[in-house]
Amino acid sequence: MVDDRRDEEVVVNDSCIGCGACVAICDQIFDLNDEWKAYVIEWADIQNCDCLDDAIWACPVEAIEKK
Repeated sequence: MVDDRRDEEVVVNDSCIGCGACVAICDQIFDLNDEWKAYVIEWADIQNCDCLDDAIWACPVEAIEKK
């Protein structure tokens, strides 16, 4: 099986409203900053995370992008 995520990058764009859904679902990848905006934790292991797609799907403003 080929790992499709090995070169993948995840970003939270400026449309984030800080609802915290991504953090509640996938706190090993996402956190909220002092301005209550989500961000991807710097050393997060997105390649081995099972909750990333659920967190992306749960975002009400589609602020999480895979690149």
